[in-house]
Amino acid sequence: MGNRAVPATVIGVAAVLGLLLPSAAEAAVPTPGPGSAVVTIRTGGDRVGDDQVAGLPGVQLGLFATETDTTPEAVCTADADGDCSFAVPAGLIGTAPWVGSVSVPAGWYANPVLRTGPASGSSSTASAYRFQVPAIQTGTTYRSTRDFMYSSSNALPTRSNGVWQQSRTNPQLARQCGSDVAIVLDLSASVGSALPQLKAAADSFADALVGTPSRLAAFNFSRQSPSTEAATGVVDENRPDLVSVSTQAGADAFTAQYAGWGLGSGTNWDQALQQVAASDEHYDAVIMLTDGNPDRWGATHGDGSTTHFTDVEAAVFSANTVKADGTRIVSFGVGSGVAGVSGLNLAAISGPTPFDGSNATTADFFQTADYAGAAEQLRQVALAGCTGSLSVVKQIVPADTTGDDVTGATPAGAGWTFDARAASAGTTVGTPSATTTADGTGSVSFALTPPAGSSTSVVDVAERQQPGYSLVPRAGQNATCTDLTTGDPVSVTSSGATGFRVAVPSAAAVSCTVYNRPAAEASVTVEKQWTIDGSSYADGDQPTWARAALTLTGPDGAGSTTQPFGTQRGGYVAGDTVGIDERTELTRDGCTLESGALRDASGTVVGGSLPAEVTLSGGSNVFTLRNVVTCASGPTSTPTPTPTQTAGAVDPGSSNGDQPGPERPAGAGDLAFTGLDGSALLRAGGVAAAGIVLGTVLLLRLRRRSVHHGR
Repeated sequence: MGNRAVPATVIGVAAVLGLLLPSAAEAAVPTPGPGSAVVTIRTGGDRVGDDQVAGLPGVQLGLFATETDTTPEAVCTADADGDCSFAVPAGLIGTAPWVGSVSVPAGWYANPVLRTGPASGSSSTASAYRFQVPAIQTGTTYRSTRDFMYSSSNALPTRSNGVWQQSRTNPQLARQCGSDVAIVLDLSASVGSALPQLKAAADSFADALVGTPSRLAAFNFSRQSPSTEAATGVVDENRPDLVSVSTQAGADAFTAQYAGWGLGSGTNWDQALQQVAASDEHYDAVIMLTDGNPDRWGATHGDGSTTHFTDVEAAVFSANTVKADGTRIVSFGVGSGVAGVSGLNLAAISGPTPFDGSNATTADFFQTADYAGAAEQLRQVALAGCTGSLSVVKQIVPADTTGDDVTGATPAGAGWTFDARAASAGTTVGTPSATTTADGTGSVSFALTPPAGSSTSVVDVAERQQPGYSLVPRAGQNATCTDLTTGDPVSVTSSGATGFRVAVPSAAAVSCTVYNRPAAEASVTVEKQWTIDGSSYADGDQPTWARAALTLTGPDGAGSTTQPFGTQRGGYVAGDTVGIDERTELTRDGCTLESGALRDASGTVVGGSLPAEVTLSGGSNVFTLRNVVTCASGPTSTPTPTPTQTAGAVDPGSSNGDQPGPERPAGAGDLAFTGLDGSALLRAGGVAAAGIVLGTVLLLRLRRRSVHHGR
């Protein structure tokens, strides 16, 4: 409703607003009544397409008699679809009023002045964001998308798309150390020889976040996004996926992604922010570094040399979409091309608060003379949320390292929990327990508040050790700690098996790294060797009457199961204990198992008598089980089965005796039994019978000789 000198009627027009695309909503604007005219303006909020913006209800616009008047002649409020229309009464007929902003809804801010002029910054104009309606005639409807405000002429710096812009309030970052951030780099030709310094500034930001639970993504732009290198035609692809920078290795991997990017031409803030908004990742913040004002928007619009309202409007709408997801935008203008009144445009896409040298946590935009200054300011921004906090980075050391060697360590995965408690009276720990997630940083952070009257928080931190891992001390301590603001080491004292104590100044950010090493993978192989009457045989080459079957325990606590000789069994880790046993069977008469010994690769007897227990080292563990067998020579009398110290027996139908017989009773020894089965007894009985027959024949012959000699 109009509430100023000349009342105006607000006419709501249902529509989803198009920047340049007329819609059916125009047909909904009523025909002017007798002696009146209609002025209708589209207001916009978030971008919903390259050439489309959604309407913003609640925007209030006014009709002003002159460009500089502060009191409107009439006011309208945009309806639910973002349409604001005036039914102009007879008192304004014949005048040419100006449309200007009166107020915006909660959560938004107006940009009543924007910077226009050469994109190079050679000269700049602070242009009022107001538009003059043609001299109003009765019976006429004036639309912002056609009759005023909108223009297609690049010769007009105040050329507009015809949709009224306003900016979303910049979201605040959560009070925490560690964030997911997208860095957006301007690769326009004007960067020139300063390209290495631009990259160095971005590197500085990444390096500052080492030791925190942070991840980064990288975008770029010139006349479009991603940028095309002017010299080669190579497209420098955006890198929207978040990369952990909690370790220096991670930061180096991130910065390598843009190390080879080259320069394009033109400056398109709009499309760069569109690319960020379109990413599947959610970013806590966007850091945009630019050396010039925008001279292009969308995929193909703009002349590449002048900053018009259109170029800034489009960027504002895309920035609104980014902010709508809760993402904070911080813009950095570097160099003379974005000095002075160019801050108006930086503020339009981020927020109205400039950096004053002390407000890095709340500043929306920065203006600095060079990239060295930007690098220092970026470091301040990076650590702004970390002041007075303690970060803990968990790294996993390769299993094949030894001692305090942590070469090749990588951030831990999800599930590592650290507990922090105050070690000084009055210290407050925000959240006393924190667990790593699957974000790739392997990091957690604790917000600390020192006692009243003190500037230091002393805390005890302990990890919950996971099975199969052991803590790797460094320099004799359970953690290594660094002051992130200075890079200096921080004294730490071990407490308990996995804990440490550290003092955190309230003006500093401290990060501690804890290393763990997984137990090395291990396997076990048992070879078989026979020595029978002094001759050696590999398993399988020995006489068929000598057989043995191997059993092993584990892995993972499994009981005893059969295992072929000479075959590796994996799944163990260094330090596991394995039970090794065998069952043997000798089926030849007169043969005895004299000894059975388990030897390691060096030939040393290990494990004592069977069943033996051995502790595995990392890698392959090879043992040899050697059995010594002796057999009686010459004819033997009728054999008697000899009981053995092992109650089991190998199935005689098995070629090599690799199947166990009955379980031996408790307390059975390690030597095998030797005896005769049924067939052996039949053979023995046959021999005995033959002996009886032979003896009878000899006796008869002797008797005959005796009779003969007695004649």
